[in-house]
Amino acid sequence: ALRCCEQVHGTAVVDVDEAIRAGVETPAEADALVTSRPETALGIFTADCVPIFVLDTTTPAIGIAHAGWRGTLAGVAVNTLRQMAASFGTAAENCRVHLGPAIQKCCYTVSAELLAEFTERFGDAVRNGRNLDLHAANARQLIAMGVPAASVSTAPFCTACRTDIFYSHRAEGGQTGRMLSFIQLTGNLAIRA
Repeated sequence: ALRCCEQVHGTAVVDVDEAIRAGVETPAEADALVTSRPETALGIFTADCVPIFVLDTTTPAIGIAHAGWRGTLAGVAVNTLRQMAASFGTAAENCRVHLGPAIQKCCYTVSAELLAEFTERFGDAVRNGRNLDLHAANARQLIAMGVPAASVSTAPFCTACRTDIFYSHRAEGGQTGRMLSFIQLTGNLAIRA
């Protein structure tokens, strides 16, 4: 079954296993989901925000997060890892993370104030002129939590540049669809380093 949440550009994380045990069917207001159940897929919707896919190869367990600028700044990626640790005993060093297609540093122009806030918090690596690099900001947080840098991958696609294959809220003036990103454990997880 596919589980989603009512995304609100925040940092709340839903433990889907706990929700299932409690009989909760209605999506919670949250921007991330975690599970250790192979029969449960987790999904989020984006149209420029970063979909963050997390795989704990040891437990195994998975998580997915929706990270726009608000969620990135507030640490939704960090909260997802923390919830996985609390729920399943996940250790960051055992995780592989993929940052999916989103608006990239080539197109994501933000206010000088917001750029300064991100630069102060995450360093110059998140700046590209007047543009913000959400992928770099999320990657820096995940690496600081203990995810090996070599275990963090980033999709090379910019949703704003490639509206022929992706939806982009910014490039399409807010009149656009949403992409579903999902992750699911298989019954036979075999990961090689």
